[in-house]
Amino acid sequence: MQYFIDTNIFLRSLYKENPKIFNECVDFIKAIKEKRLDAYTGTIILTEVVYTLKSFYNFEKYKIIQGLQGIINISGLKILDNYNQLLALDLYEKYSIKYVDALIASMSEVYDKEMIVVSYDRDFDKLPILAFTPGEVLKREKLYKVK
Repeated sequence: MQYFIDTNIFLRSLYKENPKIFNECVDFIKAIKEKRLDAYTGTIILTEVVYTLKSFYNFEKYKIIQGLQGIINISGLKILDNYNQLLALDLYEKYSIKYVDALIASMSEVYDKEMIVVSYDRDFDKLPILAFTPGEVLKREKLYKVK
């Protein structure tokens, strides 16, 4: 199965707010690095990471650059940016979700359920797509037993 990684997975692996969630995200990213998972993200996700680290966490620019370089350099992580803008607008209107979430859901691989969104954002549950947390993916793929 292919997985599309949402912004909050990267943020929660960069900033340790909740130890359980932090460990799930780190284990999930480790599985990507070890090429045990087929994983993708998008330019809009990287943009959201930069914006959130700057505006919410007040990271200095050099720290943001280090964090983004770390994400971009994850071995096995690929960038996918084939959004269907018209479908995204339809989903945005119909489901009252954030536009960026609608963009993610509009990708044919995600919309056709060939790719699972990995996120803690429960807005994806409103959409006709598949979405799991990192812990659920690790359990599903039998990469470790979720406690």
